Amino acid sequence: MKQYFKNNSIQIYRILIGIVLIGKISNWFLNYSDETNKLLNTLMFCLIGIAYLTFSWALDKAILKLIFVICGLYLIVMNFIPDFGWNSRIGITCILTALVIGKFLPEEDVEEGIVI
Repeated sequence: MKQYFKNNSIQIYRILIGIVLIGKISNWFLNYSDETNKLLNTLMFCLIGIAYLTFSWALDKAILKLIFVICGLYLIVMNFIPDFGWNSRIGITCILTALVIGKFLPEEDVEEGIVI
């Protein structure tokens, strides 16, 4: 049952990423309204935040786990708080920080089978 849930949740996640990617690319040609763009951006940042939260469970070191959890939570929460000017800059910093840390992680710190 656990493996079935894992496979289905990964499939749902991939479908959602595909929908957002198709929406962002089709926006170049169809020029969606501001509300649709805001919805696509919210979905995109929430999906990235969920990926960071899920990836944090695969890490062994507490400091790395904490960084990924904080970045993932901020990427999710930043969409639902009012814009205060630094909102997008902090969001981009969270994305880049986690990506740079993930790039330089030793291979033994990541469990097998984690697909982002």
